[in-house]
Amino acid sequence: MTDFSTSMMIGERSFTHEEIAMLAIAAAEEKKAVRPVVMDLTSQGAFTELFAILSASNTRQVYAAAEAVRHFFKTHFGMSPVTVDGMENCTWVLIDYGFLFVHIFQEPTRELYQLEQLWSKAHMLPVSEDKCQELYKEVINLTKSMEVSDDQAQEASL
Repeated sequence: MTDFSTSMMIGERSFTHEEIAMLAIAAAEEKKAVRPVVMDLTSQGAFTELFAILSASNTRQVYAAAEAVRHFFKTHFGMSPVTVDGMENCTWVLIDYGFLFVHIFQEPTRELYQLEQLWSKAHMLPVSEDKCQELYKEVINLTKSMEVSDDQAQEASL
């Protein structure tokens, strides 16, 4: 599994894997994804630690939500996924970050595969929309403050 521990810092602020999952939820919700679920699979001997699962109403929304997640992590954490599957038809997109799999479904596909039932022994983490949005705003503000600091340091060196 890829070690992303150094990629989850902004300045002095370190983000846990659970917080990263909540940030994936927030980024997808910015593009109207709904019904967020975060599952902790560590006790299940699974191939990943966490699932973040969301639904979108059509292929365009699935695509937009997936791109929002990818762009958010690349921009703010410098993280690129290990792999992305399903962008061709956008009924189910899987974004693999090693420790976190982000699943974005069209609702009928989510109902068909029922990941929540398939992994029903996993621990469900509470998802608070307010907490997700707080984290999302914190990351954006931290990134902006880092950019300002970098710009000031660059100007001072001139």
